[in-house]
Amino acid sequence: MIGLRDAKKAQVRQALYDAALTQFRDAGYEEASIAQICKAAGVAKGTFFNHFPTKAHILADWYDAAMQDADLKSSLSADASLEACFLNMAENAVLLAGAEPVLWRAKHAYAPQSEDIQRSERETDLRVQAQATALVRAARKRQEIRSDIQDEAFAALYISTVTGVIRQWLSTGESFDLHAALHDRIRTLLSLAAP
Repeated sequence: MIGLRDAKKAQVRQALYDAALTQFRDAGYEEASIAQICKAAGVAKGTFFNHFPTKAHILADWYDAAMQDADLKSSLSADASLEACFLNMAENAVLLAGAEPVLWRAKHAYAPQSEDIQRSERETDLRVQAQATALVRAARKRQEIRSDIQDEAFAALYISTVTGVIRQWLSTGESFDLHAALHDRIRTLLSLAAP
C-alpha cells in the first residue's frame, strides 16, 4: 500500500513532468527553464532536482512512455504479412513524430548529449527488435522470406532502416514524405529477403 508521503511525492513528480512537457511544447525545449517548469507545477525550484536530474530526463521519460504506447497500437492479426507488420510498426513511430513534433525534434537533437535519452532509445530499440525478431521468425516459417535469413540480424537491419529514415527526415527539416520513404525502404529491405 502506498503511503501518503509516497503518494504526495508521485503527485509532485507528475505535476513537474506535465508542466515540463507543456513548457517544452509551448516555448521549445531549449527555452523552457526549470524555474518556469517549477512555477507552472506550483513547487519550489529546488524540488525539480528531487525528481529529475535534468530536463533531458523528462524528455527521455516522455519518449519511453510514448514508444511503449506506440508498441501497443498494432491492430493487425497474428497472420498478417511481415510487410504489413513492419509497415504498421513504422507507422506507429511516425504517428508519434507527427503528434508531438516539438518533443520528437528535441529528443533527436539532444540524444547525443543525454545519457538518459540514449538509454531510452536503446531500451526502445531492444523492445522493437524483440518484436521484429518474432515477426521475422514467423514470416520465415510461413516461407515469406528465405530460410537462410537470420532473425535477429534482419530485425536489427529493419530497426536501422526505420531509425535512419526518421533521423534523415528530422535532419532535413522534414523535407520529404516520411510515410512514402518508410514504405519504400521497408519494401526494398523485404525484397532482399524474398524467397
